[in-house]
Amino acid sequence: MARHSIFSSPAKSERCFVARLTVAGLFCVSLGATAFAESDRWTRCRAADAVTRITGCTEIIARGNRETKRSRIAAFISRSGAYRVKGDFDRAIADLDKALQLAPKSASALLDRASIHQARGDLDRAIADYDKGLQVDPKVAAAYSGRAKAYRDKSDLDKALADFDEAVELDPESVSFRLDRAALHLARDDFDQAIADYTIVVERAPRLAEALLGRASAYRGKQDIERAKQDLEAALKLDPNLTSAKKALEDVDELIAKGAAPPAAPTSPPRPPATPPGGRQERPSPLASTVLFSVGPVSITQPVVTTWAIMLVLTIFSWLGTRRLRQRADRRGAVLEVVVTGIMGQIEDVIRTDPRPFLPLLGTLFIFLATANLSGLLPGAEAPTSKLETPAALALVVFVSVHYFGVRTQGPLGYLASFAKPKLIMLPLNIVSQVTRTFSLMVRLFGNVMSGEFTIALVVALAGLFVPIPLMALEVLVGLVQAYIFTVLSTVFIGAAIGSIEQG
Repeated sequence: MARHSIFSSPAKSERCFVARLTVAGLFCVSLGATAFAESDRWTRCRAADAVTRITGCTEIIARGNRETKRSRIAAFISRSGAYRVKGDFDRAIADLDKALQLAPKSASALLDRASIHQARGDLDRAIADYDKGLQVDPKVAAAYSGRAKAYRDKSDLDKALADFDEAVELDPESVSFRLDRAALHLARDDFDQAIADYTIVVERAPRLAEALLGRASAYRGKQDIERAKQDLEAALKLDPNLTSAKKALEDVDELIAKGAAPPAAPTSPPRPPATPPGGRQERPSPLASTVLFSVGPVSITQPVVTTWAIMLVLTIFSWLGTRRLRQRADRRGAVLEVVVTGIMGQIEDVIRTDPRPFLPLLGTLFIFLATANLSGLLPGAEAPTSKLETPAALALVVFVSVHYFGVRTQGPLGYLASFAKPKLIMLPLNIVSQVTRTFSLMVRLFGNVMSGEFTIALVVALAGLFVPIPLMALEVLVGLVQAYIFTVLSTVFIGAAIGSIEQG
């Protein structure tokens, strides 16, 4: 036994060593694979291509608590920048909101969100975010410059000048900060200060034609025509196609030829219209909705507010209209009876069964749609059904209600079996039709109401206020017809679900 144990111990030691080596190797491979995957995700999250960056950052965000808090914040900010390049500002702001939920004092997230608000023209929100960012880090020159531009666009030139001064003091070598401050001095007719800033910019960036053009405007304001001409000629040498410089030089030459005093110089050189990040011009979309305010991460749009206002008005009218109803109907009771019996009659004609279980849903749906479709005719109002979210919400309500009534009437198994009628091969088609008909219901309502409002707005813009009155009368008819069609189709879907009419 002793001999056996002596000779077997090296073998055991060797096997133990090999096992440990194998485990260590596997551990190193797993660490290497993990590190490579982690590195690959971050490489894509920081890529120049927006789509690649969104994919990589999304993978990091999806890992949740397996990533550090700092990593998730960086991924949200990086993905926000990618959405910004693609022009999807809503998603960009949503990502920055999530980053700020994790780190409310993230200066970079606050300043990025401020710049997006500024690009969208929401100057008050931009200024508020710049304020928060500067409270976190008061040494960020770009934040002062961004807030100064927001104040300038709001025509608050004193605050804008104070912020440009701060930006230049923090970064005296910046050409763009001095150029913006020079333009602001020019707008305030402070020609000496404008010339001083433009001169520094020309010295640091001698090939910047915009600085020469701005200084020429300041010289004209001081009636120094010769120096204005020299700067305009220098600007045209740098950029022969500079139309504004050509026109200004022609004016100066005419003044020199006439020997007359120059007219007052323009307060500021022409400034190109603001473009959103990424260099693309924003265009209003019929699918876009105006955001009025936000409740946490949820943006409350104008159609949402209008929808709740209509629901509140209808609730109040319903409560007032049904108070103290008498056995012997008066005029108010007669009107209510006509409306209720009319809707019940239409429901019964379609589904050929007792309409009372379906009256609350379908009656409310018709009254709300009729009111919502016609609300766009009020001055300053916009029909909520002309924006996609309201028709989508209504179609979703109908979709859920159809299946609810189907299950309640036929039972879960009986209702599921109805999808296989008339043959089992129809099962996938019947399932797909549930989605497609709901989508069709939404698009029909949205398209008709939106096109009607768009047509009236276009005619008003081209022909004046009173010309589109016939079209507005037609829009009343279209609004009522669309409410009727939406309600009837919903009734048909419910009838098919409960089995009172055949699907088709």
